Amino acid sequence: MNNERLKVVGIGGTLREGSASLGALRRALAAAAEAGAEAELLDLRELDLPMYEPGRALEDYGGNVRRLVEALRGADAVLVSTAAYHGTLAGVTKNALDFAQFLARDERPYLQDRVVGLIAAVGGDMAGVNATRVMVDVVHALRGVAAPLVVAIPQAWRRADENGDVTDERYAGRLDDLGRLVVEMAARLAAPLLAESSAT
Repeated sequence: MNNERLKVVGIGGTLREGSASLGALRRALAAAAEAGAEAELLDLRELDLPMYEPGRALEDYGGNVRRLVEALRGADAVLVSTAAYHGTLAGVTKNALDFAQFLARDERPYLQDRVVGLIAAVGGDMAGVNATRVMVDVVHALRGVAAPLVVAIPQAWRRADENGDVTDERYAGRLDDLGRLVVEMAARLAAPLLAESSAT
């Protein structure tokens, strides 16, 4: 399958300027683009999403929420990058993922048939384990396919520059691997769907 037909959406960052989680996401998303996918970055600081409110209609939110929902709807794969606060993923990340509820009634509900690559830029090792484990649970709840490679970057402040860009080549290489992997997996997942669509 031609990878140029695939779209990878990256969601991440924190409300802090120079976020290492955003820098890590940029790195992985660039690798996905180099692998031939169309890549779209959704910076959560830039989006400045309101809190998700169950029962509130999509049209009652601003344009940035609609942008997020439509990006997820059109994605073949997703990269999610978070910081870890107090032992789990950042609230801004979980809030963004909660808006996937607007995909519940789609033909492909939530993140079904989409591979999701997970990244955490954290303080300690356990924070990385906790944050990525919770994100795997969220991905499964949204019917997505969690990529088998998860990148947790401990002591991220030591491994990134003032712009958040990852400077540690070991972790940068893992992010590159993850970006390529989600494209490869998305192509494999999409192939049967395209075959089924062409047969009907």
